[in-house]
Amino acid sequence: MTAEGAFTPDSDIDRIFGPVVHPQTYRHLLYTSLSFPLGLIYFLAMVVGLSVGFGLTIVVIGLVILAVTLVLARIFGHLEREMAKSLLGATFDDAPPRPRGWHALFRDRNTWRAVIYLILRLPVGIAGLVASLLMIVAVPLMAAPLLYVILPFTIDGARVANWDEALLVSLFGCVFFLVAAHAVNGVAAIARRLAMALL
Repeated sequence: MTAEGAFTPDSDIDRIFGPVVHPQTYRHLLYTSLSFPLGLIYFLAMVVGLSVGFGLTIVVIGLVILAVTLVLARIFGHLEREMAKSLLGATFDDAPPRPRGWHALFRDRNTWRAVIYLILRLPVGIAGLVASLLMIVAVPLMAAPLLYVILPFTIDGARVANWDEALLVSLFGCVFFLVAAHAVNGVAAIARRLAMALL
């Protein structure tokens, strides 16, 4: 295999090391970093709104709360479509026209699909948070040869005191970063499929 052929998009080398150099990985990192706070907001809004709304359906205020929750689901769903397109590379068919009126709001299948998606965003967001934190934590490990000279640098309570130790930590950080990049891309792939299926 030639050196040029070793780095083709379909080569084993590209599949293993490609995520580190591909810009899409860092768009995925931005998405996964935002996933947990957004997922938590969506989850609380949907679960609280639906629970309170259904619980109070015997009075008018319950229907109002449900309607507001469904309108929020539409707004959040649109936001998520745009994020998935720009950060995950997701593609969507043109959204069908929304039915008008309060009664139609409750019968609109796409709105309820958005509700399901927004609730599922929390577990995906937790996975995204873990993957993105792993990738971010790997950065100071890779920079150990520089950091140990400037700042006290400790690993599990043991101080990195010389170049050999710092280089070993840096190599571990590189491997850690590579694995974390694959994890970030994996979570992003799940999020993309989920968005394309439900939004």
